[in-house]
Amino acid sequence: MAPRSPDRRDAGSPTDPPHAVASTPASGSIHALSEKLAALPPQPGVYIFRDRKGDVLYVGKAKRLDLRVRSHFQDPGAVGPKQVALIRKVHDVEFIAVESEIDALMLEATLVREKQPPYNIRLKDDKRYPYVRVSWEEAYPRLTLVRRQQRDGARYFGPYTEVKGLRQLLHLTRSIFPMRSCRDIESHIAAKRECLDFHIGRCTGPCIGAQSREEYRAMVEEFCDFLSGRREEVVARFRTLLEEASARREYERAGKLRDQIRKLESILARQRMVDVGGASVDIVGVARGDGEACAVVLKIRDRCVVARDVRWLRGAGSVSDGAVAGAFVGLYYAPDDAIPETLVVEADPGDLPEERALLESFLSRSAAAPVRIRTPRDPAERALARTARRNAAMLLARARGDAPDGLSGVVGEESLALQRSLSLSRPPRRLRCFDVSNLQGTYVVASMVTFLDGRPVKSEYRRFRVRTVEGQDDFASIAEAVRRHAARVAEGTLPAADLYVIDGGQGQLGAARAAAAGTPLESAPFVGLAKRLEEIVRPGGAPLRLSRRAPELRLLQRLRDEAHRFAITYHRALRGRGAKESALDAVPGLGPRRRALLLARFGSVARIRREPVGSLTEIPGIGRAMAIRIQEALAAPVGGER
Repeated sequence: MAPRSPDRRDAGSPTDPPHAVASTPASGSIHALSEKLAALPPQPGVYIFRDRKGDVLYVGKAKRLDLRVRSHFQDPGAVGPKQVALIRKVHDVEFIAVESEIDALMLEATLVREKQPPYNIRLKDDKRYPYVRVSWEEAYPRLTLVRRQQRDGARYFGPYTEVKGLRQLLHLTRSIFPMRSCRDIESHIAAKRECLDFHIGRCTGPCIGAQSREEYRAMVEEFCDFLSGRREEVVARFRTLLEEASARREYERAGKLRDQIRKLESILARQRMVDVGGASVDIVGVARGDGEACAVVLKIRDRCVVARDVRWLRGAGSVSDGAVAGAFVGLYYAPDDAIPETLVVEADPGDLPEERALLESFLSRSAAAPVRIRTPRDPAERALARTARRNAAMLLARARGDAPDGLSGVVGEESLALQRSLSLSRPPRRLRCFDVSNLQGTYVVASMVTFLDGRPVKSEYRRFRVRTVEGQDDFASIAEAVRRHAARVAEGTLPAADLYVIDGGQGQLGAARAAAAGTPLESAPFVGLAKRLEEIVRPGGAPLRLSRRAPELRLLQRLRDEAHRFAITYHRALRGRGAKESALDAVPGLGPRRRALLLARFGSVARIRREPVGSLTEIPGIGRAMAIRIQEALAAPVGGER
């Protein structure tokens, strides 16, 4: 979520706690703030530094506001360069007094998340990952995916950072725990009519009495236990039920239980088992570089690694590893997020025992249960912490573009598959695709789109009005676009891509490579993607045909389709603009100013054609004679008018 622009109303917003809030008029110098600094209270709170425009520079917490805030304004030789730069920009100081240091910590985390002050360590993004919601407050609970937790009596599980894996998990578990999906079960009960899900085995039919309320809720309870991490316990209970059904010779029920156990075991087999203490443990690893940091969180539930979350932090340049870890913990575990029983962090958060104790109190209050923070205590935990930190370091190196060989394990599946299929020297992260659009050789345009790590980078999109090509010549049009892009790369305006994709076959590909000769793109790999058979065309080699489900092919198709969309959008815009302009250009004596006034008043050439002469004369500078000439010139329709 993008941070909201701060303004002077923030200090008195309804979200602020009902405590004292103070501010001073803008001063412009440290001396002008002396009166304010002298009036700071000796109690816990949060302070806010603002610049001359009123924007938030820094948010800090304090056990004693008077001592902590004044410490920022001490001798410049006693503080770091970042602190000196901050103080030089401070134009106003505000404070919010609270009851305890924990309250201050919670308020600080909230304000940093909301304001994103540049001198704080802050999360680069604040994604809302999905939760599984089980409506336990209903007589017959159902399952939904939501982005926020609420205090509504439902049970929440998550957040799940790997959405694709979550959907696969739910697809498998629906066949084991067939819960209802209907929104209004009461209408089904009143009508005594079963739904389609019941007929295809996706629901046990509690609405028609096929399963009692108690049996249904017991099944949902098993599902909740499974999601909460007690998966081996669930499998054990299913085996007990299987033995009981077999002993009673209930062979149909025993067969269903056997199939369910197999599916549960297949899910367990896919998950990595680890030896850590506690039912819910998060392992946090942090890597830093160039003022930015990357944090990797391994989520372990019931000794299974169930998810890996990656977050980025800004403003981590001049503080200790412990301070970075402590800031991350305070920002990452929001009150509505699932907080584990134990956090294992390599660097002791805050570097000091009292800071760690404060964070533990903060998290325990948010989770409404005891939460411990500690460093790794045995070889298994130390190995997991190293794994998390190493993943963070590799991701950080890759983001800076200096990832060494052997770090391909953090590159996306699609990039790795492309590297293998095309025999590239490294996984291609930045992909670019060129496409051409025209109408019978008119309004010829080309497009270039860029994907980075499988996602569009629209700041690197470019569109080209083809200038040197007469008529319909896709080869020459592609060549012109590639040459113009190569010139920008030579200037340093854009970086070169790891792989260039041309929409077309060998002809278009050959034209693009010829245009790249003698430019910074000469050594870059080029391929074509032919639409008819979706073949990957390679220079001097046979076309490569991949499975339609291959991740690398799907990536290239998304890239090609985006280039086509971008090209045709530009082409249509030019064609529509040209139709309007060409029709009015045919009117003798009608200049650009009066053409613009006509279009602004009536909106289109077609509308102008329908207007009577008297309406046209209402436009400044257009008399009756000119209005008649306009009507005569527009008597014949022009294609493309709106």
